[in-house]
Amino acid sequence: MVMKHYIIVGNRKYEYMLETSRNRTNLVCEGAGIEQKYSNEEIPAILANLPNIIISLAEQSAGVQSEALRFRVTPAEKEYIMQAAIEAGYNNMSAYLRDKVLDT
Repeated sequence: MVMKHYIIVGNRKYEYMLETSRNRTNLVCEGAGIEQKYSNEEIPAILANLPNIIISLAEQSAGVQSEALRFRVTPAEKEYIMQAAIEAGYNNMSAYLRDKVLDT
């Protein structure tokens, strides 16, 4: 049986899937770079550490954000962008826009 779940780390929503069998569980989480089978006893500890794994992988793959971009929008456009960010699982409009533009 395959179960899909989501975890929110920072301001992003990450999907992970668990496929259980008798003694082993296959864990797949692209955000954490994991696609591996584990013993069923290991899964709770791995899931508890999943946010740290995701953060670590993101920090390794991303450079330091030291540059700023600014642009103007109408109040209606700002509200539309904020709503789109919230619906996509973001708490931060900048992160939403950065991910949309960089297609991550």
